[in-house]
This record gives sequence, structure tokens and C-alpha cells, in this order.
Amino acid sequence: MKKILLAATAICLTCGPVLAADPDTGKELYDEVQIERTYQGEHRTDIDCETCHDTDFFSRSDRKATTYAKLEAMVEGCNTNLDVGWFPEDVADVAAYMNREFYQLPAPE
Repeated sequence: MKKILLAATAICLTCGPVLAADPDTGKELYDEVQIERTYQGEHRTDIDCETCHDTDFFSRSDRKATTYAKLEAMVEGCNTNLDVGWFPEDVADVAAYMNREFYQLPAPE
């Protein structure tokens, strides 16, 4: 059993750098992940956020989210209070989507 685990680890360690070394593949993979995260953020917003909030809620002039950190905190607050069940990366996806579509706040670096 130890030999199989050792062999599998060796294969993973030798193949990983080869795949990661190709800048075109890395950029392509990054772009695909970003597209998927954007889709997931939009999908979760459509399903969960819009059950309580009309889209006018996000674009009103007296909104409480004035920074990106506050926006993420408000999304996490809805997640927690309504027991939506999102993981931290889901909250980040929704906040990023909402920021791009409605808030246009400077994103953290």
C-alpha cells in the first residue's frame, strides 16, 4: 500500500510542474475558472438574492455597501442569516458578480 501511495505521489509531483509550466494552458485555465465563477455568482444571485431583493435594491442611492469589504460582509450576512449554505468561495463569487453588475466599487488588491 505504501509503495502505491509513494508511486502516485511521485507521478503527481513530476506531472504537475510540466502542466503548470505552459503559460498558454495556465492562462486558458485561469480564464475558464473566472468564467465559471462569474456564472456561479450570477446564478446564485438570481436564485437566492432576488427572492428577497429586487434588482433596484442594489442600485439605489442610499445603499449601505460603500466598500467592497462591506459588500462581501453583507453577502455573508445574508448567507448566514438565511442559512443559504454557501461556501466562502460562493460568497466571494456573488460579491464579485454584484460588484461588477451593480456597485462598481474598487475591488481589494
